[in-house]
Amino acid sequence: MVTLRDIPKYECLRALAAEIPEVDPSSVEACLVMMKVAREVMTGFENHLARHGLSDGRFTVMMILMRQPDHCLSPSELADRAGVTRATMTGLLDGLEREGLVIREPHPSDRRTLVARLTSKGLEILKGMLPDHFRRVAALMAGLSEDERKTLVRLMIAIQQSLPAVTEP
Repeated sequence: MVTLRDIPKYECLRALAAEIPEVDPSSVEACLVMMKVAREVMTGFENHLARHGLSDGRFTVMMILMRQPDHCLSPSELADRAGVTRATMTGLLDGLEREGLVIREPHPSDRRTLVARLTSKGLEILKGMLPDHFRRVAALMAGLSEDERKTLVRLMIAIQQSLPAVTEP
């Protein structure tokens, strides 16, 4: 992944706008800063998770399972909640199962289907790492007041709703 370290100055973006009328300097600046920060945050958390032998995907699956009262869900439900394909979920579950963090077993009420269940080892790993993980989240957001955090969430949701502008062909 390319990480933009040198965001163009606003004046540079205004000069570009003189050549390309579609350039909105403040939109480009805001988007570039958001992308840079998002990449840096993701890299920081990926490094943190790697120290615990986890990837973002594996951590996500384990956290989804941990939230369930019985710590289990069907692989298709896990895929839907994690926002990945079923094939990707199969790969994630294969790796987690190899490590003894998740087991696949028959569904309690429908033996024709399987569920993925977080093991006691998986739960122990999460409980051991989550205090440090959430300290890092709090430290990341420490420079913002409660109101600023709420505003940030509202703004990010507004941007998320505009994603079709980027993702549609």
